[in-house]
Amino acid sequence: MLKKKLILFVYAFLIIVITACNLPSGNGDSGGTEEAPIDDLALTVTAQALLLQNSPTPEFTATPQFTSTPENTATPSVPQVSVSVNTNCRTGPGVVYDLLGGLNIGQTAEVVGKSSSTGYWIIKLPGSNTICWLFPQHATVSGNTANLPEYPVPPTPTPSLPAAPTNFKVDDKTCNINGITLKYEVTIKLTWNDVANNETGYRIYENGTEIVALAADVTSYTYNTTIPIVPPPGSPAVFTYAIEAYNSAGKSSQKDVTVQCQ
Repeated sequence: MLKKKLILFVYAFLIIVITACNLPSGNGDSGGTEEAPIDDLALTVTAQALLLQNSPTPEFTATPQFTSTPENTATPSVPQVSVSVNTNCRTGPGVVYDLLGGLNIGQTAEVVGKSSSTGYWIIKLPGSNTICWLFPQHATVSGNTANLPEYPVPPTPTPSLPAAPTNFKVDDKTCNINGITLKYEVTIKLTWNDVANNETGYRIYENGTEIVALAADVTSYTYNTTIPIVPPPGSPAVFTYAIEAYNSAGKSSQKDVTVQCQ
């Protein structure tokens, strides 16, 4: 607004000056007056003033500021996983699936897939082409996992019968006669090899009667019992112990061992 007023003021001032320059000069001999013509200069000044008045005020644009391009940190092209606790790796997400191996502390394995619904990582076991599902609680994954394929949860397997234990034997025994009760006081230690990988536990029988159920992976049991002395005195007392592995699918064949006190 101030600029427009200044332009109008300049314009008016120029008109007055030009008009004064074209006024007739006084002549003592002449008593008449003559109209002063407006020359081309006045018209040019007038046009310039109008042009200035109608010209838009120039706009100034800010000089763009350039920011530095952030440096990208390298991301491993193949995701890797390590564990803080030795961790099992199975055919699916849970203990109902067969055990294929495991990842130990200090090892790393290639991650080949993921299961977003269960949180499990699908990995390739170190030193092999075995693909298995890694329990995720103790796992740390590095690298870009966004493009990993999603693995569907496999059907829950129908468990197979567990393998029967091997090398079932009496590792130690004591047979003491109690003269008051006329019984053998017996302590025996039974041992065996655990060769099953899907057992729920073990059952031990004495002369066909179950005496104990043990957890999976147990490989020994010490048993204290009393056996009546069979007449005539001095005749050996014979009894049999048997063992079987079991799970939800059923039980293995039994292995037995005979013990006698005399």
